[in-house]
Parts: sequence; C-alpha cells; structure tokens
Amino acid sequence: MLADPPTTVTLPTSVVRRLRLYKTGGRTFAEVLEELMDAVPPKSFLAWAERELERDTVPYSTVRPRLGLRRT
Repeated sequence: MLADPPTTVTLPTSVVRRLRLYKTGGRTFAEVLEELMDAVPPKSFLAWAERELERDTVPYSTVRPRLGLRRT
C-alpha cells in the first residue's frame, strides 16, 4: 500500500465523524476502510446497492416530518 500514491476523497462531515469511531489503536483511515471493505464482499455490497436503487423514491418533503424537521 505504501507504493500507492495518496488521493483525496471528499466525505460529508457526518461520515467523517462516524469513521472516527472506528479509528482506534492508532490505525489510519486507510486501515479502517480496508477492514470495513474486507468485512463486506463487493458482490454483497453491489447486491445491496442494486436493491436500494430499485426502491421507490420518496419526496424529501414527506420525509422531513418523519425526521423531526420542519416542513419547508
């Protein structure tokens, strides 16, 4: 992995906060992500993603109240 050139991946701050919960024992973000990716095989992840894409969309305005947010 050291031979791989580093790159920047843009993540929402909420994801970074969650990712930090996994970063224990002096591990790097790369090590944490590698471990998470090893835990979920690509085929399983892609099957999940395809199922999610097949779900009906829900207008954001109807989801807001369920999330406890004001209507806009």
